[in-house]
Amino acid sequence: MRLWETPMLFPKLEERLRLAQLKLDHATSENIVELCRQYLALLAEYRTELYKLPGTPGINLYAESPLSSEEIDTARKEVRALIEQTTQKRNRITALLRSFTAVSGYEAVETLNRRKYEGHDSWELRASGVRFSGGADTDRMSIQEAVAVASLLRREDYIIQNAVVEHLQTQ
Repeated sequence: MRLWETPMLFPKLEERLRLAQLKLDHATSENIVELCRQYLALLAEYRTELYKLPGTPGINLYAESPLSSEEIDTARKEVRALIEQTTQKRNRITALLRSFTAVSGYEAVETLNRRKYEGHDSWELRASGVRFSGGADTDRMSIQEAVAVASLLRREDYIIQNAVVEHLQTQ
């Protein structure tokens, strides 16, 4: 269940979350990093609002409330479940974003080899940069270039994987 499929507590914010999730679902390799960041900001805002709920008179057991203690307990459980869903989504998107932006030289080489970048699966990390085994110095790229290429390849892999999953779900 997506967060925005739950009963609406904050309609405007939940609509913004829904739209951000849709944009992220249809992201491109060029805009996915920014869309992840925007979605994380909205998730943080939503989570903050959820944390404020237990202190409202309708949910707080210690305040006088027209709700029975069972209704208050149910409301608290629902808010806790929403907080947990939001936290899980935030952690997943944070990990996804990190996989695109925090690529080491070793991880870049691993990605280049897995994708057989430029037809080679023997890329090596060296002090002078990254090149495929047996390649000339002209075939070398800087570590920073290799990291940028690997980041792009990872984003492309994610976009393709996401499109396949979406296609299978519509079948």
